[in-house]
Parts: sequence; structure tokens; C-alpha cells
Amino acid sequence: MIRLFVGLGLPENIKVQLAELQKNLPGALWRPMEKMHLTLRFVGNVTEPVAEEVLKELRYVRFPAFHYSLKEVGYFARGDIPHHVWAGVDEDKAIQELQEKIDHAVKKAGAGQADRFKFVPHVTLGKLIGTDMGDVFQFITRNNLFHSDMFQATSFILYQSIARENGEGKYYKEVAEYPLDLV
Repeated sequence: MIRLFVGLGLPENIKVQLAELQKNLPGALWRPMEKMHLTLRFVGNVTEPVAEEVLKELRYVRFPAFHYSLKEVGYFARGDIPHHVWAGVDEDKAIQELQEKIDHAVKKAGAGQADRFKFVPHVTLGKLIGTDMGDVFQFITRNNLFHSDMFQATSFILYQSIARENGEGKYYKEVAEYPLDLV
């Protein structure tokens, strides 16, 4: 099985701005800069033939390049237990529309249904393990005025998530990059 997802890569200067937020939160396992991206569609574990269909169907997605920026921080939780902190997107209409097109292509390729969670465009900053909700609220309060520089999305990427042989996490490999239409 091959584990795939589709995302937007981020420029280095934006990754640096995000990395500056990654501090002073007990229990946070911060995402390294090389893994920072904005997930548009988690595909999941698929067979090689389905992966080939996803690769092919994504070629037909047409969408104009667009500018956007990241702003504010937030968290995801299961009940009262926070599990991730993230940076959000400022004005996400274009990202929402692109995500819908990618979701349609992935479904057409036979890679299953939509994610079980509503799409919320974000960049994950870190995973939380045993972090107190009060600490999360303090982190958000300290960083709620965050706003990145504006940057342009000129492509989206099909990534493969691969487990490291030594058992120490995963790394992401770019399978294909799909250009957005430059106006």
C-alpha cells in the first residue's frame, strides 16, 4: 500500500516565519520545516494501480495560481484533549475551490470518499502529547496576531508519506508537482 496526500508547498521564508512560532508549549512535538505544507486532500493508503489513477486524474485539475497568506494560530482537539496546533489561512476562498477540484479528482480515481473531517485549511505546527488546555490557550494568546507575508501558490503536489526504516517517524516524498495556471 502507498500512503498519499495532496498539498501546497510553502516558500522557505514562510516556513521560517512558522518556525518562529514553535516555542513555549509543553508537550509539543514541533513539525520540522521540511515537512511543513498545507494539506488539500488526504488520500490515504491505496494500491499501486489506484495511486497511478490518482496521479493521472490530478493532471486534469485546472486552476489559476493565487496569492494567500497565513494568519492566527489554533488547535484541534478530541473533546477536551488538544492534539495539534496550527496556523490558519487568511482568505481561503481560492484554497477551498482548489480543494474541491482535487477532492473530485481523487474520488474519480477510485481513492475513496472524502475525509471524515470538514476541510479546514491550515499548516500544522506541532503534535501535542499530554499538553494542558491552559498551555494551549496561552500559546494562542501569545501568537494570535501572527500574519505571514503574502505569497503565491503556483502548483500543488502529490506527496507520499513513507515510514522510516529505523522506526523514527515518516518523511514526505514528492511524487508529482502540478502547475497552476499563471495569468
